[in-house]
Amino acid sequence: MNSLTNTNTVKKTKKSVKNAILPFLTAFALVSATGASAQSSYGSNAARITYNVTTNHNWSDGLPTNCTNCNITISKGTTLTIDKAVTLQNCNFDGGTVSIKDLTLQFAGGNNANTSFKGTNLLVYGNNGAVIANSALSVTGATFIFNDASSFKTSYQVDLSASRVNIYDNSSMQSTGSESSSINLSNSSQIVIGSGIRTSASSFAISGSVCNINVYDNSSIVLGNQNNSYSNWSKFNTASSTTSTLNSYATAGIKMNCGNGYPNSCSNVALYGPAILSSGGIATGNSIPVVLVGFSAELNNDRTIGLDWDTKQEVNSGHFEIERSLNGSVWNQIGTVKAKGNSATASDYVYTDQNPAAGMNYYRLKLVNLDGSFGYTDIKVVRSAMVTNVSFFPNPATDYVNISLGASASTETTVRLLNQAGQVLQEKKVPAGSGTIVSFPVQQYHTGFYILAIASADGSHETSKLLINRS
Repeated sequence: MNSLTNTNTVKKTKKSVKNAILPFLTAFALVSATGASAQSSYGSNAARITYNVTTNHNWSDGLPTNCTNCNITISKGTTLTIDKAVTLQNCNFDGGTVSIKDLTLQFAGGNNANTSFKGTNLLVYGNNGAVIANSALSVTGATFIFNDASSFKTSYQVDLSASRVNIYDNSSMQSTGSESSSINLSNSSQIVIGSGIRTSASSFAISGSVCNINVYDNSSIVLGNQNNSYSNWSKFNTASSTTSTLNSYATAGIKMNCGNGYPNSCSNVALYGPAILSSGGIATGNSIPVVLVGFSAELNNDRTIGLDWDTKQEVNSGHFEIERSLNGSVWNQIGTVKAKGNSATASDYVYTDQNPAAGMNYYRLKLVNLDGSFGYTDIKVVRSAMVTNVSFFPNPATDYVNISLGASASTETTVRLLNQAGQVLQEKKVPAGSGTIVSFPVQQYHTGFYILAIASADGSHETSKLLINRS
């Protein structure tokens, strides 16, 4: 990427934000235009600039294509969508969700930079979706999910703490760094290759670097099925839970779950699932004896979402648990469907979510066997209606503005009045079922355009432009 000085970076970022928010409010409030000093983890004392993302929004509406020394704070339940190729250097993410489809997100800077994700989940979609780490990467308390045929490529050190990387569908993870640029897992972190269904054919390949798995806390690499592979010419290391002694395990030449009777032929380097790589070395995992040939989720109307899936074969299957998430990371069970148990014929299953959340809904199935073992399907995403039936009057407003929440009153709702610079002028929280009309006095404000922002507890958001006329 083209190098920018710290001064130029601040100036260009301020200009891009200014251009984005003058006509109307964007989701980004620039709170550190002067670049208040904040030292990066790699010793850079360059000026940093902070963006607060408070509503679902696109990257192109306020953040620069090349972002250096940026702090990006995303509110809980909020998604920042990367809608163009982006290169970051020495940037920090905190909270919320980042989503990208069929585009490239690159971390640059080599040995002199570090990108961190703290509680920020990353969702990657599309056959051309890619995350390329050409600098060190630190991930804490977060989940990265790669779907379709997207890719995650690293050439520098990656540290996962209390985090999870899910490589689903036909996605891949690849490390091409040296031994000094290892991949370290700690605090019960996991790299999961495959979702447990046989249709996924994802992979994790290490070329050159050593994968260090710190297992004081049950960190591991999990291979989901016989089409998912782990390749590493070198060894992976584990640390004893009681001593500092390192144990090393070779994976080359093991030839597990391959050859005659398996879908893939054996090679010297590839290890196929189901398998678990942990403090105990390499162990065979539990295969999910359910052949799932279809899983879909569709919006039936503005109120319900229908889920449909088929099985081609079932062996000792117990039931299906339907799980829903608002951000692709935190999941809640919303229903259960009993399985056939044992069947060699095709079976069709349906489930209807009668109360989907407004906005984005993420669905997956948990396939639970009679012996308690389980696996997950890939994730389906459906957008239902956003915050509905919200209106306000009068517009233009002179003394007061009244906001009618309509259907939003069924959940806790936060109503804010903001100016065009993104500053919150007034805020009221409305408990669920406590009324549908919120009033703000506006006599003290100058004539001009303002923003009414409504956010429901289910994560949905809506913003509207309000004219205050004091003439």
